[in-house]
Amino acid sequence: MPFTATPLLPGDLLDSARKFAIAADARTAELAGVRERDAHVAQLWQQATELGWPAIAVPEDQGGVGGGLADLAALVEGAAGAALPLPLIPACAVAPALLEAAGEAGHESLTGIAEGSLRVVPVLSEDAPGLRAVREGDSWRLSGQISGAPRLPGLTHLLVACAAENGTALLLLPADAPGLMLRQHERLDGQPSLDATCEGAPATLLAQGEAVDAALARARDAAAFLISVEAVAAMGAALEQTIGYLNTRVQFAQPLSAFQALRHRTVDLYVQMETARALVRHLLEQVEAGTPWSGREVSLSKLQIGLIARAFAKEAIHLHGGMGMTEELGAVRLAKRLLLVEFEYGDSAARAEALLAA
Repeated sequence: MPFTATPLLPGDLLDSARKFAIAADARTAELAGVRERDAHVAQLWQQATELGWPAIAVPEDQGGVGGGLADLAALVEGAAGAALPLPLIPACAVAPALLEAAGEAGHESLTGIAEGSLRVVPVLSEDAPGLRAVREGDSWRLSGQISGAPRLPGLTHLLVACAAENGTALLLLPADAPGLMLRQHERLDGQPSLDATCEGAPATLLAQGEAVDAALARARDAAAFLISVEAVAAMGAALEQTIGYLNTRVQFAQPLSAFQALRHRTVDLYVQMETARALVRHLLEQVEAGTPWSGREVSLSKLQIGLIARAFAKEAIHLHGGMGMTEELGAVRLAKRLLLVEFEYGDSAARAEALLAA
């Protein structure tokens, strides 16, 4: 029998994001070259900007929609059903949250994001452990390496959080700053990323100290929640496609879904998905009620969902047999996205350490 996953956040935003992602995925499946995919991603981000996605979390005073975490979750859930290769969480959630925490210093950038004139991605300390900001008179300069940070087509600025003499600093670094060398890459899941070398690159200080540390902790937890929502949606879509494949693929004059061993393995996938869904639902209920969650709850959920997502991806590929090794299959793109969930916004080791410390 066919299977359809139940959405966590049904509504217009989820539906529009899902339709957008499905249409984009049909084109993604046709593209074999990295340059072609880069051009495709650039077109997708332009369309997403016109739809107002980057402005969802920007306050109305700065020209944005003034949406909350639940709105971002609906956007992410809809896009995840077809593994949309856009860095929605860093660009639409993390960067606006950090800029808003910077107060008046970040307002101009928030307005630029809402208008589409600025394209900003965050660079957190885990992306650049050796990066350091040094003050020279009234200016600031960055030196060090950045690895595996998210990248937007037409990137204008990096929002960098790094070590400085008087505590963690939040700085805005133009993408064309002298002393900044960018190297573009494509991740396993097709999302654009970058490495960079800073050699005294000039940047603007937005905030520093304990306020930045607190804002980073909140942004990481919010991003961990959103990526958990994304994982549940991707698992649901992958399970739909897996069951569809088993119902239509025939061996020995009967569909694969008639084989008891494969049916049991499919049920195991469903149990894994529902386990992850329950964890996310618990956090989502707190978001909808306006009740702050604890860092411990987020870490427990992220730790468990990261492990579930990896196991789920592996089994989904196995159940597709040889077809599970083809790039054209949608379930494969979903599986690749699920493999990376564990490592974003606090990997299993980092979340386990946080739990032990607490």
